Amino acid sequence: MELSPRHRMILKATVDEFIQENRPVGSKTLFDKHDIGLSPASIRTVLKELEDMGYLASRHISGGRIPTERGYRFYVDSLVVLYELTIKEKQRIQEEYLKMQFKLDQILKATASVLASLSNSAGIVLGPAKSLDTLKHVELIHVHGDEVLMIMVMRSGAVLNRNVFLDRNYSQEELYQISKYLNDNAKGYDMFEIQGKVIPSLLLRKDGPLDFYKVSGVLSAAMTPDNSEVSLYIDGLKNLYGRFRDEEERLNQVLALLDDKRFLTGMFGEYSEHDGVYTVIGKDGDGLMGGVSIITSGYRMGEKRIGAMGIIGPQRMDYHRALPLVDFTSKLVSEMITRISK
Repeated sequence: MELSPRHRMILKATVDEFIQENRPVGSKTLFDKHDIGLSPASIRTVLKELEDMGYLASRHISGGRIPTERGYRFYVDSLVVLYELTIKEKQRIQEEYLKMQFKLDQILKATASVLASLSNSAGIVLGPAKSLDTLKHVELIHVHGDEVLMIMVMRSGAVLNRNVFLDRNYSQEELYQISKYLNDNAKGYDMFEIQGKVIPSLLLRKDGPLDFYKVSGVLSAAMTPDNSEVSLYIDGLKNLYGRFRDEEERLNQVLALLDDKRFLTGMFGEYSEHDGVYTVIGKDGDGLMGGVSIITSGYRMGEKRIGAMGIIGPQRMDYHRALPLVDFTSKLVSEMITRISK
């Protein structure tokens, strides 16, 4: 059954009231506090219809109603009017980044803090997988005999060192020519692109130094990224103690989720592949997420999607403010990461 304008109005007022007060909402409260234009009796009728349709639930027969996950889902998808962040709020976010030295890990750590502070929930940022980082500069340094140190400076600011053993003792000048050829052709690509596309293409072109073709296989193998560890930045755990006050079981549940690195990596990793802001409500995401919502958005380095960020908190969070907060922050972070990567 499609919701009528009357159903939508009552549902929105009920969810708004529950988010603000965190207690079941009755017809008298809606009549007294919201300009609905209906009598308490008419409001009660609509509340009962919404309950029958699964958008509201009653904790007690004579008590008020609370939103169900289906009710929250409809509210977020169809009824939320997004709050516009004020200039002061935007400046506050931007000022946090001005304190940074524009290193990727500092930016992502600050982002988790900003999201937590302004949402009064937990802020979470999933760092980029190593394979998504792109090459800024490579240098081959002779160590001893056939041993060479390959230094790769990534656009994220990370520096990767690999010790490789070549087929013979190469002079530093020969290594410089190989490095220059790689820098001229592989800069701006991630490691898998270099291995799978760039180096095979260079081998076909045959316009580089002869020594490059002798060592390309060893150098390519040494570029394989280590994706075993993805960084997670979490802030605002203390906010959750206040948000889930008198709900000890649910608090323990959400703290367990935040302690489950595999769950968080999988959840946020899924949404790093998409543009826009997404809201995961309760069991939309996992059977363990009852009473919990996650708002998430991906961020970029240039045109490449490299990670995701968001907030996790109770379903009765202020979606009007939380959605634009995550959207604005993800775009700002994308701009900054793109800037430092050049």
